[in-house]
Amino acid sequence: MAGPTEENSTRTITMEEEVRRVVDAARERGLHLRVIGGVAVKLHCPSAEHRSMARTYGDVDFIGYRSERTRVDELMKDLGYEPNKRFNALQGHRRMLFDHPELGYDADIFLDVFVMCHELNLAGRLEMDEYTVPIEELLLSKLQVIQLNEKDIKDTFAMLCDHDIAEVDDRDTVDPRFIAKLCSNDWGWYKTLTINIDKITELADDYLEENEREVVVERLSVLRRIIEEVPKSMKWKMRARIGEKKRWYQLPEDVVTHQY
Repeated sequence: MAGPTEENSTRTITMEEEVRRVVDAARERGLHLRVIGGVAVKLHCPSAEHRSMARTYGDVDFIGYRSERTRVDELMKDLGYEPNKRFNALQGHRRMLFDHPELGYDADIFLDVFVMCHELNLAGRLEMDEYTVPIEELLLSKLQVIQLNEKDIKDTFAMLCDHDIAEVDDRDTVDPRFIAKLCSNDWGWYKTLTINIDKITELADDYLEENEREVVVERLSVLRRIIEEVPKSMKWKMRARIGEKKRWYQLPEDVVTHQY
């Protein structure tokens, strides 16, 4: 599989430097802003540069707190970003869009909740890592995609190559208890994650060398087992009775999105 071109590789480095600049500037003002998406995976995972997992990056995505939105808006303007005034006027209570005319890419800032195929609430979680959202949410942000594309697959493999699945409090280890609890209360999350864990497991041979594949498949097995073992809530059980007869996820056209 071909890796990114030299031009895209150079641009990736620029984006890494830029997201650190933005997060550092936010921290200096007492604001909580963290990166999510492909660039966050790149910051967290050395394996993201491996030939089978390397990929290009489009725009940058952040998560902030809704209570700080006015100050985040001021921060981005001070850093040279231009707001999408129409979008921000309509959606600014949950999401803001900015463009940097010199850098040539957009910044998408979600507030409190990251919304794609499912909703991922990060209230009270942004303090847990220095530049990115916690590794659990970073993995969930990829495994919640109902129609996985190659970028999601590569990012997921990079995370699973570099981060163990274990019941410990360590920002470089994925705590399966956090993910299992989310799945035990929400059948939709459970359904999508278990489907995608099985898909990713099946694809391991296509992307990974033997030693990597063994590690990743074992970690996926551990995560799958713990998700299944955790007792499910009454809400989960009631939704499970309906099953696939009712759609349990949002499609990209249901929410305002852009590729990242």
